Amino acid sequence: MTSVAEATQIVATEYNGWSNRETWVVNLWLSGEPSSYSVLVEAVSMQCPAVDKADWLKERLEWQLNDEIEEACMWRDLLQHAFRQVDWLEIIKANLD
Repeated sequence: MTSVAEATQIVATEYNGWSNRETWVVNLWLSGEPSSYSVLVEAVSMQCPAVDKADWLKERLEWQLNDEIEEACMWRDLLQHAFRQVDWLEIIKANLD
């Protein structure tokens, strides 16, 4: 049986129909910004399982994040934490059509 606290936590993490806000915002940017959209299209178009597409997309964007903010700082730590919350497979599956 799920406790009230557990149920509240589940509801609190969902965002606009996505598993969490981080996943929603990444998908929003990937599908709405031209250069990011081309990366999403490249990932979705790959001839491999969806999980491999998700891994490729995550690695590609993680490389970009690390390239943008090279030095250790508060902002990089916060962004890396948010980045780890993204459900990359959910984004791939939502954009397969």
